[in-house]
Amino acid sequence: MNYTFTQREKMVSYTLMGIGLVAMIAAFVMDAHEAWANLLISNFFFMAIGIFSMFFMSMQYLSQAGYGVLVKRIPEAFSQYLLVGGPLMIIIVGLGGYEAIYHWMHITVEPGSEHYDKIIAGKAAYLNIPFFMIRSIIYVGVWAWCAHMMRKYSLQQDLNGGEIFHKKSITMSVIFVVFFAVTTFTSSWDWYMSIDAHWYSTLYGWYIFVGESVIGIAAIILFVLYLKSKGMMENVNENHIGDLGKWMFAISLVWSYLWLSQFLLIWYANIPEEVAYYQYRIEHYKYIFFGMLAFNFIAPFFLLASRGAKRNSKFVLIVAVLVIIGHYMDMFQLITPGVTGGPDGYIGFVEVGTWMGFLGLFLFVVKRSLAKASLQVESHPYLDESVHLHH
Repeated sequence: MNYTFTQREKMVSYTLMGIGLVAMIAAFVMDAHEAWANLLISNFFFMAIGIFSMFFMSMQYLSQAGYGVLVKRIPEAFSQYLLVGGPLMIIIVGLGGYEAIYHWMHITVEPGSEHYDKIIAGKAAYLNIPFFMIRSIIYVGVWAWCAHMMRKYSLQQDLNGGEIFHKKSITMSVIFVVFFAVTTFTSSWDWYMSIDAHWYSTLYGWYIFVGESVIGIAAIILFVLYLKSKGMMENVNENHIGDLGKWMFAISLVWSYLWLSQFLLIWYANIPEEVAYYQYRIEHYKYIFFGMLAFNFIAPFFLLASRGAKRNSKFVLIVAVLVIIGHYMDMFQLITPGVTGGPDGYIGFVEVGTWMGFLGLFLFVVKRSLAKASLQVESHPYLDESVHLHH
């Protein structure tokens, strides 16, 4: 069955993008630092869905798993946002980075100069503008190329059959996973951890990766349930929903473990330059800082602990929405305090409106991609296994 991107759905996307434009204009009028922070948060939020979708598909190919074949078109469509969000990220971290986001870009490395900072000067071999921008371009360039090629091979497999394009997809999965294994960490150091350039955590890369994963799997679940509500993807049953629910439940627990590990180790050591990072967020962003735990840990743990709950579309839908909200709150408290450095932080119209604008752009890209091919892949060697999945 094919998906049709209706005129009404297009108007919804355009309306959301219009709201986002108004919010961004208002943000720049009020505070450019806040505006650039919101752009970074919202664009990366949806890039995270695309990045995880590539990882999800790659794991399916490399492990020769069959359960995800029926929903494969959804992460494929999500991955296409990287072709749009990637260039936007270069603009945000380049132009916005110098203007407002990264204070290290204004630090000089010569001792005795007005803007000299000993700690940042010690990181200058890695943390300098030319190398930073080269890395950023490489990240998004390779991610987008892999997304384009994976989609291309998948569509060619539908048209031509055989295993040649399946094998090419496996090769592309290897390339992506190896590249991603390095760049998921270095990009998190560059784009997010360097906002607070005096602070660092050896768990930060893992933390960002797991956060991306939860957002990504929640988005896949929401789209699967949305399409099923439209009478599509009729072969997707409670067994497929259960497997996706297991992903969301497990990754939420891993995120909680990493959050607690990082927080407790730094807090217990009580080293001033490390504790300051959390102390500022607890004092000025306490409702967001602790509130996200309710969405990201408590809700998944208590609502999805049983086998039946993971196979129940209503429970899974509720948890997916909650973790989407919770991980936006997490990104907000990771990025905004270091950029604005202002008083108590809150999420208002500007923040929500900017996110809605990027949601409109994301939905436009994804739905247009979904409409270009059948929702069910053809000629996949594990298609029959996925159709008859039973646990």
